[in-house]
Amino acid sequence: MGADELDLGIGVVLIFLAMPGILVSLLMFEKYGSLIRFLRGDGTFDPYIASIPDEYFFIVLSMSVSCAVALWRWNSIFPDRRDYANFVHLPVSLAMIFFANLFAILALTALLTIAVNAVSFVLFPLAVVGSQGSFSKLLRFAFGHAVSVSLSSVFSFLAIFAVSGALLACLPHRAYRRVSVYLRFVVAFCLLAALATSFSVSSVLSGGSQMIFQRLGGLPPAWFLGLTETLWGNGNDIFFASLTRRAILSLELALLISIIAYALSFRRSFVRIPEVADVGPLLRGWRLWLPTIVLDATILRDQKQRACYYFAARTLLRSDAHLQIALGFAALGLVVAAQTVNVAFHPGFSFTSSPPSVALLSIPFILSYCLLLGIRLAFEVPLDLSANWIFKLWIEPDGERPRQVARKVLVTFSLGWLAPLCFLYSAFLWGSLTAMLQTAILIACSLVFVEVLLVKFRKIPFTCTYPAFRSNSPVVLLAYLVGFVVFAIYIPQIVQWSVVTRWGAATFIPLVLLGFLGLRQFRRQLLDMDKQLIFEEDSASGF
Repeated sequence: MGADELDLGIGVVLIFLAMPGILVSLLMFEKYGSLIRFLRGDGTFDPYIASIPDEYFFIVLSMSVSCAVALWRWNSIFPDRRDYANFVHLPVSLAMIFFANLFAILALTALLTIAVNAVSFVLFPLAVVGSQGSFSKLLRFAFGHAVSVSLSSVFSFLAIFAVSGALLACLPHRAYRRVSVYLRFVVAFCLLAALATSFSVSSVLSGGSQMIFQRLGGLPPAWFLGLTETLWGNGNDIFFASLTRRAILSLELALLISIIAYALSFRRSFVRIPEVADVGPLLRGWRLWLPTIVLDATILRDQKQRACYYFAARTLLRSDAHLQIALGFAALGLVVAAQTVNVAFHPGFSFTSSPPSVALLSIPFILSYCLLLGIRLAFEVPLDLSANWIFKLWIEPDGERPRQVARKVLVTFSLGWLAPLCFLYSAFLWGSLTAMLQTAILIACSLVFVEVLLVKFRKIPFTCTYPAFRSNSPVVLLAYLVGFVVFAIYIPQIVQWSVVTRWGAATFIPLVLLGFLGLRQFRRQLLDMDKQLIFEEDSASGF
């Protein structure tokens, strides 16, 4: 199984895509069924005005999910070696292949759009206007919601498709692969930021059209919100009419650019498939000799550990799929950290106040947690299973060396740069004493979290099959969410308390080290069969 394919059926994928819309739509019944209503000046309930913030959220959700799927399937938009092998020997013209592939992509867009929004098409209108007793009002509301949300989803998918096609048509293949990685990171960051700020933006939306024009008129979700209001009968409003024109124009441009870019790049990519490897590493960057020398002289003295470490490190940096997983979690951490500071910001907020704000103290802890979890998840995605025979012959089956390698990769790729940055920014804002205290707690907590992530780890990163879905996987997910709350809220509060009391760290850090030693002791007490190196996952040992 390749690194770009997951063992999930299309039905499971569609169910996961539909879950956010289902959950949010169900919450709408409680909101609009309560006694607290958004009232107009005459004291009546206007569903078209009251539902503006929630409609904006559904548009952002739809665009984000569709865009995320497009980013996930970025490398599959254009034909690959498998397509070439299947079609090149057939008496089928290149134009027919082009239109067949284009139709398949449009069909996929329609399927994803329906899957993401189907439930909200019914439940959201029922929650808002179902109690109004007017079928015509319900029909108009449902029609406007369905059309605008669907078109926004189509626009986001086509926009990603247009950008990918334009890059492939204009750039050489090697440059395209390097640029696309960072572009996807930027797009993922923007999507997560849009989702994270949708609730705060919703409060702005309820303030009036003039405020919307000043703050949100340039955002694509606001364009389709204007289209919704137009379909609901508010097209006479000048501002909503201008947003509607932007939405229609942007959708037409996205469709036109995507078709042109696809037509220009399809033949080019199809013809050069035999000359380009179907899956390969990203381009080599500048080699940093000093870190390599330092690592070899300190933590990588064992030759086998050194070889496994550099294999894992280069896979993480040069494999497109693995790098995107790590960058995706890094983007999530950046967005959550920024949103945390934004929520805590108020007119009297000061970055250099004493004691430091919990929101500012939480930034390195949020980034460390998300980055460690992302890299750990990337370990589970195999690179090339047919090549893991060398590790089977070369590495002892006790499983201890791979765990040491995974620990060193996690620590160097997270604390290796995050701990110095944490110290520098803390020292700049609050002084060296606070910086030393926060950095020490960050290192201690991150090391404990690394041990938690690797407590039953017994494989070389990227060389084992995908872990099977287990019945306790939802519990594990819930545990990671609880861990995030601890890292983002409670540990920064302990840091703040330690800064105020000056002796709190003397109590907290020994407790962290005690937990660290407890995890190691738990590892020693595992059965020998649970410590053996594996290259194929079973249902009893997954992430």
